[in-house]
Amino acid sequence: MSNSAEARRIRAVLTMYEFGVRMYRTKLRREFPDASGTEIDAKVNAWRLDRSPEMLGDAVGRLSDRFA
Repeated sequence: MSNSAEARRIRAVLTMYEFGVRMYRTKLRREFPDASGTEIDAKVNAWRLDRSPEMLGDAVGRLSDRFA
């Protein structure tokens, strides 16, 4: 694979994403110690697909034009 700056950035992003998924999986294991691996996998997959308004910055409250 190329060692260009773009390739390094993409690898860094993918590494951070994978780390975030591992962290979330660890959190779920703490919250649901009796859950099977299959149940944890299902929760991780649901989390990956979740597009709640809060995740998109559409939380309740006054709108800001600070970054518009």
